[in-house]
Parts: sequence; C-alpha cells; structure tokens
Amino acid sequence: MQFARRITGTILTAMAVLWAVSGCHSKLGRDSDTSFRIIATDAGFEAPDRVPAGLRHIVYANHGSEIHEAMLVKLSQSMTVGEYVSAVRSGSLFPAGALDYSGPGLTSPGESLEVWAKLDPGQYILICWNDGHARSPPPRPFTVEYTISDDRPPKEDLVIRLTDYRFELIGSLTKATQVIRAETTGPSMHEMDIFRLHDGKTPVDVSRWRKHPSDGSAPADAMGGVLDNHDIKRVVWMRRNFKPGRYVLHCEMPQVTNAEPTNQETTHADLGMVREIEIEE
Repeated sequence: MQFARRITGTILTAMAVLWAVSGCHSKLGRDSDTSFRIIATDAGFEAPDRVPAGLRHIVYANHGSEIHEAMLVKLSQSMTVGEYVSAVRSGSLFPAGALDYSGPGLTSPGESLEVWAKLDPGQYILICWNDGHARSPPPRPFTVEYTISDDRPPKEDLVIRLTDYRFELIGSLTKATQVIRAETTGPSMHEMDIFRLHDGKTPVDVSRWRKHPSDGSAPADAMGGVLDNHDIKRVVWMRRNFKPGRYVLHCEMPQVTNAEPTNQETTHADLGMVREIEIEE
C-alpha cells in the first residue's frame, strides 16, 4: 500500500472514529447479481452492508472531486474499527490483527474500473489512504458473509507479474477494454497503480508527485489498479478501457510492512518498481 497515502493518515481525528463505529454511511441494496458495487465520494464510500464470500466482482467508480482508492481490509474477530484507526493514528501503516485484501487502486474523479478479488468471511472496512483521506472521511465497515458464491472473472488479455522490484508483462496492453490478470510473485507484497501521463511528463514526475502530492499540478491521471494483498498468492483481475497514450505502472508499497509505527520513507517505486508503457493508435 502506498507509503505516501498511509503516512498522511496517521493523525486520525476523533470524528473519524465516531463516524466509523456509528455506521454513518450510505446504504446500497444488493443487486440481483453478486457484484460488489462501491462508489467513492469526498464524504466517504457508498457500498452494501453485506456481501457473500468468494471471488467478488467489484464495480468501482469515483464520484468525488479528488483521487480515491478503495482498500479492503479484513479485521480480526477481536478488532473494532475504532481500534484499527487508533493503531493508524499511533503511526502503524499495517495495524496488527488486520489483513489487506486488495481492492481498486488510485482512481481520478469520473473514472471507473472493475476488479475481481477473493474475500473470506469476516468483518471488513473500506478505506482510502490517498493524501490524508484515511483520517477523514471515516472507514466504511461491511460484512462478508459465510454464504459463498464466485463471480467468474473474464479471460485476461495480458498478465502482469509483480515481483521484487519490477513489473513483468506477458502480452501487450492495447487500446480498448482490457482485462489484466495481476499476479504477485514476491517475495514481497506489491501493488500496481496505473497512471496516464500528461503531455511532456515522465515517470520521474509521477514518482515525485506521489511523494509530494500537494506540490504543483498532477503530471498524470490515475486510471485505477490493484492494491496489495497480505496473501500474495491470490490473483486479482482488473478491467477498464484504455485510450492511446503513455502510461506508468507504479508501486508505492513501503519497504517496511510491520505493525510498528515507522517513519520509513523508502517505497518500492524508489527501488525501481516503475514502468512506462505506450499504447498506440
């Protein structure tokens, strides 16, 4: 998970805790299929209260005015939402007793994508770590039920393997709707955000911007991606439409992923886990 997002969320407000535990959120009824529909806004997430376990088809859209992501975090049976946010407030980037279960990555306003990820039964939260959003609005709690059903993912157009510390492509990313199968070969946890570069900008500009998002204008648009998973053997699929242009694959996982508070600043992008791709007409 992005260091820049997590570290800015370490000073959580009491309001965030109160909103989270009081269930202050919008409720969407479950559709006739099992798609897990998530809408990000600047005020929080709209999502179902309950979803079945299994391989879930996540339909994600950003209706806010800022870049948002939707990390799915499974809490231990003894852990409350308030305890999770308190641990983050104390400086922990990965609170003990909570497990990351991937989710849609950084997405610009008005953009949308689909992700297929496996969820186990239990209590979860949705949280956005981008640019201080972890402290307000609050995480969105939801339950993954013991009822199990699987949404079959579509056939992939290409495979992207996330390894230490590079992206390996099997196949090519082309214009039009593409399905990416993301595999983490490790041994570290990884994630993949996809950015579409603005004219004249480079991957170096993206890395600098992600370190200091408030310094100047954005050099790229965030097109989504797949977030990290504590179980690196799990495969995640992503589907979205791609236009011609220059893109950057980017991993901002912190080098240290323990539960102790840390001021560690080195990310996988700093270690070279950045790759530029051009999609032609």
